[in-house]
Amino acid sequence: MPKPDRQVLVCVNSRPPGNPKGSCGEKGSQGLFDRLKEVLRDRGLDGRVMVNRTYCLKHCSRGPTLAIQPDNVWYAGVTADDLPEICARHLEGGRPVERLLMPDIPWE
Repeated sequence: MPKPDRQVLVCVNSRPPGNPKGSCGEKGSQGLFDRLKEVLRDRGLDGRVMVNRTYCLKHCSRGPTLAIQPDNVWYAGVTADDLPEICARHLEGGRPVERLLMPDIPWE
């Protein structure tokens, strides 16, 4: 793979059951990671966009959380149904998906 245009970080961190913040892992982020890889491959973006699992991105209560670099765009509450839109609008078109943007809140 040549140097990617963008990198997508997908939080897969899991906290112990019952943690008040919850975690991206318990909200299905590993499946989200797997599905994102498929969508990128299907759209021919897998050679330009690198996807990595990461641990806590500090917004556990808003997860699953995705961060796209070098754009410094953070998405909250992402579902598998959101991935085609993120790929089309942001990763292909360069326009963030406004409705999914992480609110400007203090870091948890």
